[in-house]
Amino acid sequence: MEYSKKLHGIFLLIAILFVIGSIFSYDGLTLVSNYLLIPTLIFYYRLKSGNWFPFMVAALVFFYVRDIFLIYGFDHFPWLIIGSFFLGLLIIYVFALTGFKTSKMHVVEGISLLILYTFLAFLFITVSGLVPQALPDYETITYLYQFLLILLLGVTFTGYLLKSHYASLWLMLASASLLVSEISLFFKMHVVSDISVNIFYPLFHVMAYYALIQHALHRRRSLQTPYF
Repeated sequence: MEYSKKLHGIFLLIAILFVIGSIFSYDGLTLVSNYLLIPTLIFYYRLKSGNWFPFMVAALVFFYVRDIFLIYGFDHFPWLIIGSFFLGLLIIYVFALTGFKTSKMHVVEGISLLILYTFLAFLFITVSGLVPQALPDYETITYLYQFLLILLLGVTFTGYLLKSHYASLWLMLASASLLVSEISLFFKMHVVSDISVNIFYPLFHVMAYYALIQHALHRRRSLQTPYF
């Protein structure tokens, strides 16, 4: 337990360095912290939980591959970057769907879902309008990428309303953070790199990964789906 607390502190330090390096364009600091961020988080999870949730580790490894190769430029490894991210995202979808429970919904919860999905539809339409100019060679895959990220937040928010378990709250937070960080990264790389996206991307990037580990630590195993 003592070692897990130390690793937790080390992860927080690396996360802070990553955020600082990203905001102020300290490339060396960003590079080193990016290499250490997810491995430290995985080892923290191993010590904290005492066992492995292999699919969570696999999802983080796929995201790690994406992050590392993204350092060297999207144009050099586009399909490796896209493919590894999609595989990680697919695993997160399995987490969301296997933890999905049906129950009665209060009218206020139904209204909140309507508001959320309306906002998400607006967000998808707005961001998609920038794709033809920003990424003309990857339009279709970018639309799919945006749709899956946005839908994931809708699915996890719905799952939390229906279940209201601590693990589902962390998964919803991870989905929201992932959406904000990825949209900020899209703007940073392909639209405009202003102060807001330079802050939002690294901050929500580390929050998304941390929330995923917290979800794994509090997740109840599915009785219907083996290994989940």
